[in-house]
Amino acid sequence: MNQVTIPDNILDALNFTALEEEEQQELLLSLHELIFKSTFVRLLERMDEATREEFGVLMDRDASEEEVQGFIELKVPDADSAVMEAVQELTNDILTLTRN
Repeated sequence: MNQVTIPDNILDALNFTALEEEEQQELLLSLHELIFKSTFVRLLERMDEATREEFGVLMDRDASEEEVQGFIELKVPDADSAVMEAVQELTNDILTLTRN
């Protein structure tokens, strides 16, 4: 899966540049966390039962980030689109809420 970049239109809608540096960092962390959680749900939805069980075992043994990423790339169809869908949904939600 690719590194997630927060779209500029989300940052503009949230008046990102007007925030103090510490607030900017907190906002970016929050946005990344929302995208991560949404992506995780989408990935689980794409897994069949056997793959979910195998993934659970992988997570229970505290697999490395590389192992988890490799598993997802190998076993979860269209995993990259899950990230893009999560980013698009967050973008839509934020833009809807911030429009005057």
